[in-house]
Amino acid sequence: MPLNSVLITGAGPAGLTLAQYLKTHHVPFRIIEKASESRLQGYSVTLHFGIPYITQAMGQEKMDGFAEKTSVLYTDVTGFATVTADGEILIQTRGTPTIVGTGFRANRSRLRQFLLDGLDLETGVEVTGVEFPSDGVVIAKSNKGDIMADIIVGADGLHSSIRQSIIGDKVEELTIMNLSGSTHITAEQYKAFAKYSPTHAMVHGTKLPGKEGVANIFFGINDFSKDNNTYHMRWVISWDRALIYNDIPNTNAGLHEFAQEIASQFCEPFKSIVQETDPTSKIWLGKVCQYMPDPSWNGNGKVTLIGDALHSMTPYRGEGLNHAMIDIVQLGEQLVKAHHDEITIAEAIAAYEAEAIPRGKRAVQASYESAYQLHEGFSWLVTRITKLFGLTLYYSGHLPFLRFFFPKTH
Repeated sequence: MPLNSVLITGAGPAGLTLAQYLKTHHVPFRIIEKASESRLQGYSVTLHFGIPYITQAMGQEKMDGFAEKTSVLYTDVTGFATVTADGEILIQTRGTPTIVGTGFRANRSRLRQFLLDGLDLETGVEVTGVEFPSDGVVIAKSNKGDIMADIIVGADGLHSSIRQSIIGDKVEELTIMNLSGSTHITAEQYKAFAKYSPTHAMVHGTKLPGKEGVANIFFGINDFSKDNNTYHMRWVISWDRALIYNDIPNTNAGLHEFAQEIASQFCEPFKSIVQETDPTSKIWLGKVCQYMPDPSWNGNGKVTLIGDALHSMTPYRGEGLNHAMIDIVQLGEQLVKAHHDEITIAEAIAAYEAEAIPRGKRAVQASYESAYQLHEGFSWLVTRITKLFGLTLYYSGHLPFLRFFFPKTH
């Protein structure tokens, strides 16, 4: 029998893209979100190998102007840089290089609006668990009552209530910490950052005497004013608390002072972007977490997961959202087959998870390794080799040997 309802829980980019895929292929679905209003998603994210999968989900016609509508600077011109604490460029790219080509930096809020186009989203619906009655359907327990479906797809992020209800939380808290804040800069100030990258860069700290690790600063442009005179920027300081800075203040004022102290190790303009942040603004202290796909997961042939709910990884390879887009197409193709009675729902889920779980494990592991390597610090020799590699990459563009430095995970 054709599917009557695919319930998607979570309206982040993964859930919305799956909804678009099912809509494109005329598979009945319902998408719900626990937030009662649009969530704040003003920071930016890198899209690269996931772009072809978004295109498959949306359809080529809807993708016209995609980069213009969603990119941080309303253009598909972007770049990424890695920089030393004293301002020396190690790697500077034209576009965001991957094994499969280049991508761009997207504003999450605009990306979400793009993916929402034409969808009926139900907000304020919080799922607390799932039940498997004997009549072949699956039930999502929610604050708005029971919701019956043929299949439930958990797209509800790192602490997925769908996953927790079946297998438990099992989220791993790493020793990588971050402090983040936001500020506005002028067009003149922006020029100092744009010479490194028009959109985002990672600045690597120097190992100080007696210290076992380093702190890094990431900056990313989120948006800019219509008159191009003001830019909104987000900065993130990160470190491994097992190596340095284990004594962390517990007040917002203390976190401001702490961030300024760490930033003093860096040259301009990276130092000032932290030190000149409004001292009354909120500083966010976060612990980097991950979820490794668990082979003991069992949705009884009726429930599955996508995106961070299935494989939440650290941000240090910039691959999380891109892998979510692969999830959507891989699962979507199987659900279309089930809708056309070519396979059962259980077979569709099994086929999807047979590909997604091993891929997700590779990606989570690779991202984990990058996270710790970046906070151990680089030797002089590694820095020089990276500089040579960066020059070669800049003048040659996409290079196949990238896979030797950044093993492919998909």
